[in-house]
Amino acid sequence: MSAYSITLPHMGQNGILFNSPHSGTGLPERFLKQVSIDPSRLLYSSDLMVDRLVQDVPLFGATVFINHFARIYVDTNRSAREIDPGMFENLTRANDFDNSSKVSCGFGIFSRRCYNGQEIYAEKLPESEIDHRLNAVYYPVHRALATLLNGLHHQHDFYLLLDCHSMPSHQFIHPDQPHSHQPDLIIGTCFGVSCRKAIVQSIAGYFTGHGLKVAYDNPYAGGFNTQTYGDPQRGRHALQLEFNRALYMNEKTLEPHEGFSSLQTLVTGLAENLAENLAENMAENLAENRAENRAENLAENPAKNPVRDLRRFFTTK
Repeated sequence: MSAYSITLPHMGQNGILFNSPHSGTGLPERFLKQVSIDPSRLLYSSDLMVDRLVQDVPLFGATVFINHFARIYVDTNRSAREIDPGMFENLTRANDFDNSSKVSCGFGIFSRRCYNGQEIYAEKLPESEIDHRLNAVYYPVHRALATLLNGLHHQHDFYLLLDCHSMPSHQFIHPDQPHSHQPDLIIGTCFGVSCRKAIVQSIAGYFTGHGLKVAYDNPYAGGFNTQTYGDPQRGRHALQLEFNRALYMNEKTLEPHEGFSSLQTLVTGLAENLAENLAENMAENLAENRAENRAENLAENPAKNPVRDLRRFFTTK
């Protein structure tokens, strides 16, 4: 099984990429022999069917990137250093790892726990498993994703990465909590630093205009993908879209319900809306940024020849 797939539009590719890092269901036999819980429980940690929610966005020029392996096997929305050393026997490089809050909770790049907190493994894994999974899944995914995004940026002078996820409803995790208190969508902006504010407002306005309850950053501010690939000052924009699973699926049976088609149509409509409005918006933003950079450079170096330096401001790095 390939670690990922890429779907390109048949014509008119724009700078928008919909990524689904957690919808994969691939569970290798090698992995299944290592786990000590019912394998049917493992996919409850996945963002199931998000890949299907975004499948039609290439009709409007967007690109789709899909991970094929389940996140409980390898979570590519983590740093390669977010590894729990306690999962491995006779480890020789524990100091290389980052004991982040996600790792401490059991949800690093290799999950130690299932969605309900149950331990996945009865025994520690060999150290060789680290490089095996990183080389088979993690590194190929990020090499391909980075190459794709750089290509879009080179072609369009900008890109917008929409990292698409789904969150369990309160009804599923905490049945005693009222469903009405939970948003339908949380837009993660890394607290305002991964994407231009006007783009965030436009996307939020699109979804609220179609009746969804939208919130920002809490508790999903954006994971590794949003943090790594978002750099709006360089025309590299990234957002995390976290949809409430109750909108489109039965969380107990893991099957779509009658709301699935409506949400799929809504997501496809977002691609159409962005295709119509984003390119012009980005051109204006790029011109503003270049003008600001040029003014700052001339202020710092007043003796420089503006004609000689003009090319620098119109070359995207």
